[in-house]
Amino acid sequence: MILPYPFTKGIFIYGDPIYVKPDSSAAQMEEKRREMEQALNRITTEADNYFT
Repeated sequence: MILPYPFTKGIFIYGDPIYVKPDSSAAQMEEKRREMEQALNRITTEADNYFT
């Protein structure tokens, strides 16, 4: 576990929920996986650039 030093700055960033139907086909699941990957990459970039 990584713990920050006392009084360091931090940020919480989150995206919109991604809904997946329980009866989704493999193709639909792959599309949602790609959507989630793109969202995570966008959020990671935003977080990395927040304090620069």
